[in-house]
Amino acid sequence: MAWTFHAWRLDGEGGQTFLAGDLPLWVAPEQARILPVSDKFLTAARATRAQLTAEGLRVEVDERSEKLGAKIRDGELAKVPVLLVVGAREAESSAASVRVRHRGDLGSHSLERIAATMLTATRTRSLEPWPEAS
Repeated sequence: MAWTFHAWRLDGEGGQTFLAGDLPLWVAPEQARILPVSDKFLTAARATRAQLTAEGLRVEVDERSEKLGAKIRDGELAKVPVLLVVGAREAESSAASVRVRHRGDLGSHSLERIAATMLTATRTRSLEPWPEAS
């Protein structure tokens, strides 16, 4: 069996960074962060994490008792490619509101569609975390 090693250079000559720390979805250690609107939706956020993790995605829940705006800002500063907001409507319909870095709010989508889109972007090694929004 022959082993193949692939190396990806994420910086340019002289240390210039091409991606400025915005890692593609397939490389990012945290592909998505789930943001419950309030503590009432922590259970739904954890269920969302369980479903997406079972699909093979790297997902975390922001369980802090902060305002949603602060959670969004912190996720953007951490350069998480996809933020998933879970509130009352999303908890009832097994969905999440999708926010993609540098694109903003893309509306509510089912968890199945979220997983399929993110897995496609990962499998194709797309530089866009949500290719259909390009």
